Amino acid sequence: MSSSRPLVKRPFAEVMLAYHLHTEVQVAIKVLKKGTKNDFSVKTKINILKTLNYPHVIKLFHLVNTKGYTYMVMEHTASGDLVNHVEGVGPLQEEQTQHIFTQVVCAVDYCHTSGIAHRDIKLDNILLDGKDNAKLCDFGLAIWVTPGQDTKGFLVTLENCASELFSNAEYDARAVDIWSMGVLLYGKVTASIPFKANTYSEMKEEMLDPKYHLPNTHSENIAYIIVKLFTVKPERRPKICDIRQHQWVKGKEEFWKIIPSLEALCSNPYASIIVAMWGMGYNPKNISSCLTKEKKVSNIMAMYLILNHKSPRGHSKYAGKFLQACVAMFAAGSLATFPSQRGLSGACSSHIAGGTPGA
Repeated sequence: MSSSRPLVKRPFAEVMLAYHLHTEVQVAIKVLKKGTKNDFSVKTKINILKTLNYPHVIKLFHLVNTKGYTYMVMEHTASGDLVNHVEGVGPLQEEQTQHIFTQVVCAVDYCHTSGIAHRDIKLDNILLDGKDNAKLCDFGLAIWVTPGQDTKGFLVTLENCASELFSNAEYDARAVDIWSMGVLLYGKVTASIPFKANTYSEMKEEMLDPKYHLPNTHSENIAYIIVKLFTVKPERRPKICDIRQHQWVKGKEEFWKIIPSLEALCSNPYASIIVAMWGMGYNPKNISSCLTKEKKVSNIMAMYLILNHKSPRGHSKYAGKFLQACVAMFAAGSLATFPSQRGLSGACSSHIAGGTPGA
């Protein structure tokens, strides 16, 4: 990686901007300090992110571990989070609201179908790329869930907490995500939060009979969905598949694509990307072994994922000239062996320069 600069600081992490040397792709590096009470949740977060492959979920490319820190090399989004966006432009117009909310529905549907509950869906955790496409991020509170499984534990962001979290009983984490999506949608169209208590006890009292003001300037579709998402009894609250079937969401058919899992992506790697990596100095046999057998986070895996991310169909812009070179070498009869692999530090450096790791 090239030199980096801070993007944002949070209580337990700093996120920095860097450049992947060979591809010149901007990446975000999240710096996590080891040896804190959050070590277990960080491990869970990393294990979950390793399994995810979806256009509207932030991508993890690589991990770099040192004695004191873990560096998560992740997809960079150019336009920041929804909090800054809404603070900058005010309430979103319906067309943009529909665009972003549908993508969030896609992301949450993908997570729930994959057995993952996010548990911290909020404006801060929806990032926007350069084309205003949404990316669900920050899986620090995410957990694995199975059908019928309930969990315990109060979540951090008070204003996003579902009513059932104040009962001290076990709850369905996926139903909590649905409530949080209501807070998210409300925030996008009003630039405010629906429930404004400042303390746990005040919010608990408010959640006995939740009331919120919904301006009549919004369409019936938005009002209907918000009301449904704020269904107090979780067993009556719509599932993510129910939201997906609403015409206002379903109409954005371009977002409902079948995306191969990360395992499937690695089991059937794109030849053009392998050729591109070969041209950069990687041995194709090592690439194949890393992707199809070892399947672990490494420099080779990171390079493959970054190239695939920039060209999801595998038609990498880096591949064309190397494919042409291969054809020429075959024609000349000089392609007898693969080139030897350069040192990994030369092909995809993990050095992180600049900035001080945040606590």
